[in-house]
Amino acid sequence: MDKVKRLPNDAGVYIMKDKDENVIYVGKAKNLKKRVSQYFLRKQDHIKVRNMVSNVRDFDFFVVNDEVEALALENNLIKKYKPYYNILLKDSKTYAYIKVNLKEDFPRFEISRRLNKNDKYFGPYMAGVSAKEVMQIIDYAFNVRKCKLPLAVGKKPIKPCLFYDMHMCDAPCAGKISKVDYAREVQNAIRFLKGETKDVEKILYDKMMIASINENFETALLLRDRIKILDKFKARVITSLGSLVDYDVFSLKTSGEFSAMCVLNIRGGKLQGVTTYDILNYLEENEAYTQFIMQYYTSHPLIVDEIIMPEIDTSEIELFLNDKAGKKVAVTKPKIDSVKFKLLEMAEKNAVLHIEKNLDKNTKHINASIGAMRQLKKDLNLRYEPKRIECYDISHTHGTYTVASMVVVQNGEKAPKMYRKFKIETVDFIDDFASMREVLTRRMEKLNSDDVSFSMMPDLIIIDGGKGQLGYAVEVMEKYGYKRDLISLAKREEEVFKPYESKPYILKKGSFSLRLIQLARDEAHRFAITFNRQLRAKGMYKGGLESIEGVGPVTRRALLSKFRTIENIKNAELSEIENIKGMNKKTAQKIYNHFHK
Repeated sequence: MDKVKRLPNDAGVYIMKDKDENVIYVGKAKNLKKRVSQYFLRKQDHIKVRNMVSNVRDFDFFVVNDEVEALALENNLIKKYKPYYNILLKDSKTYAYIKVNLKEDFPRFEISRRLNKNDKYFGPYMAGVSAKEVMQIIDYAFNVRKCKLPLAVGKKPIKPCLFYDMHMCDAPCAGKISKVDYAREVQNAIRFLKGETKDVEKILYDKMMIASINENFETALLLRDRIKILDKFKARVITSLGSLVDYDVFSLKTSGEFSAMCVLNIRGGKLQGVTTYDILNYLEENEAYTQFIMQYYTSHPLIVDEIIMPEIDTSEIELFLNDKAGKKVAVTKPKIDSVKFKLLEMAEKNAVLHIEKNLDKNTKHINASIGAMRQLKKDLNLRYEPKRIECYDISHTHGTYTVASMVVVQNGEKAPKMYRKFKIETVDFIDDFASMREVLTRRMEKLNSDDVSFSMMPDLIIIDGGKGQLGYAVEVMEKYGYKRDLISLAKREEEVFKPYESKPYILKKGSFSLRLIQLARDEAHRFAITFNRQLRAKGMYKGGLESIEGVGPVTRRALLSKFRTIENIKNAELSEIENIKGMNKKTAQKIYNHFHK
């Protein structure tokens, strides 16, 4: 309580930690002292808040200048630590948008999944009407650039391509159109992307008829297909909405154990997207909306001027949106029976249906992730709940190209952005034990680095192998004062070994706890082999044996078996190399010459 009393009355961000020093919650506050005090000095009505507070053993805090900085820092720390009680959107395939850079002299329209502040975006495009199909309409309806050929601005014009001959492009690369006329065509395309389809439909129909009259039936069929796509595009019109209306609608619903956030994307008065996200945990509704929207607009362009939400406190959301957009973004709480209210009801219904439909799937997911993590602690009698698991594997090719992998499983799920790979630098021979010693040493020496993956202490380290590998790992980790759990997993019988225990643990076949450590082991093996193959493909060898013509795997194995290290081969006499079984004088001379240039 003394630490709470010493908190400043400034805006800032606080980090709650459990007994194992894991970050379990990140929050922000206009007044740090007042907000954090509420957790410990006031009775909590919300069961999830009570559960979180009961697990808190310590907290840190950061003072910032204002609420906008607090929002940004909170968002970054949530992504960094992935706390259990915060909302975290999983990395997934982002939706396709159509973008155009209006600052260019002759802008191009193209499909993009990446955001760039210089571009203007239209979309998102989802099932039913794809970005590719919309781009095809633009290509056939408007004579805008289709290629990336250099432009003729201030240069000698080049010969126009086939698109010019087909009347599909006005060839700015050949100087066939002025900036003013081209800009007019671009604006026509933009009006279509904003929802005005009447002119486009007429253009496509006229072009189809001309192609048919000229007996260009293939083009006529293509244009007919584009008109059908346009019909689908038009069919999404929502009655009573203006043709230029753009909204994003958010609705969070919960069944108690599981929750879902539904997002509707309205563009040009048309429903272009309905996406529902699983929300596994959150403390309070206001914070859930704020955290979700911040993360959502980090990976999606903020196209709309208005978002629609339920009746909650949206002050922080408005601060974030206005700062990100650089303009006023309206946050509307719609009146009952209004058109916007019906959109919100649509989002609510989709969220509820998603929960009901995926109840069994979500239950299995919980059992296979968080449930498996808790079961593993019990089955192996671990000191810590393994919220962060690191697994290591060594891969080499006959003693060369030796690499190691570190994969991370966080809260029972793969965390690919935390994976790391190593090229072994101190071992020139076949010695997985020495290689494991090197990689764990390098990992622990980076514990306080800026790399988020290395800076976090694992609750459980898994070594791919048996007792021997485990012994070397224990030696390194004890040197660095590692006091959490460490095990090895032997492939043949899936035996689990713990330090200073002679008998292995045998986890029940098919159990969630065994599947969890198998997931980590298999990922580490895959990641190491992939890195090994990449190095071989690039010719990035260690020791140089691979670059000697005529020295294959069998010869390399014989050399390493005899001399043990690359350095010993380098220092060997020619006669010693010649005496290796199966070695001919010509190959021996090549090897000797390679190291004595």
